[in-house]
Amino acid sequence: MFSGKTIMVVEDEALLALDLAMTMEDMGAEIAGPCYRLAPALELVRRRAVDAAILDVDLNGETVLPLAEWLTEHGVPFVFHTGRADPGTLLAAFGHARVCTKPSTPEHLASCLSAAMADA
Repeated sequence: MFSGKTIMVVEDEALLALDLAMTMEDMGAEIAGPCYRLAPALELVRRRAVDAAILDVDLNGETVLPLAEWLTEHGVPFVFHTGRADPGTLLAAFGHARVCTKPSTPEHLASCLSAAMADA
């Protein structure tokens, strides 16, 4: 599904981040990350091209929105993968993004990410 694509995974829960990375790899993607904090994620995306990203909104009390803004400015599609943030608020600020609420199945997240990439 994601063969030849580089997908960035930004998630503060280590086990979930690794599960997401492995799921995307199983679907053919190369993984950038996973990143657990905002600063390393911004550093990574500035030095490595990515085709799309999966973003947890709350990174251990730190918002991922500056990264979402950077990705938007550079035309990189992304999915917010969140269990706490209000989808309406996220879509009001980032109408082009997709929101996949936690918990979700790998298939649902992949579908959301694929749709975001198709829209870009």
